[in-house]
Amino acid sequence: MTPTPLLSFDLDRTYAAAPDRVWAAFARADLLERWVCPDPEWLVSSCEVDARTDGGYRIRFGPRPAGDAYRETATYVVFEPVERLVMDVRTEGEDMNESSRCTVLLVPVDDGTRLELTVDGLSGQAAVEGMRTGWEWCLEGLAAQLAPSS
Repeated sequence: MTPTPLLSFDLDRTYAAAPDRVWAAFARADLLERWVCPDPEWLVSSCEVDARTDGGYRIRFGPRPAGDAYRETATYVVFEPVERLVMDVRTEGEDMNESSRCTVLLVPVDDGTRLELTVDGLSGQAAVEGMRTGWEWCLEGLAAQLAPSS
């Protein structure tokens, strides 16, 4: 029997914010919890960050009464401040049990930062579609968090 190939996708966004502001949004729990929820109707019930190599984050989010339908745990495999973050992520909940590797690159550009995201190791097309949609919402939330009035 041939094993199912693991799938991936890429997203990129450019933000009108310095790389250190974009990095802080990933490395500080008080900022991460403001944008990381993968559905604009959901809420984050808890968020913890250990900002270092071999550290990571733990988040609970969702629509159940207290935002506890899903939990996501990440381990930072590479933690190079203001440049690169590689994390092994486990998302578990009502209808998902998925592992992935997420790579975030921050590239300084004129008047801001280009964020390049790669998500690898997804188990199937449904996981790709769900994770891509979730990350698109998250990156929109990050844009709102980084807006000058924030």
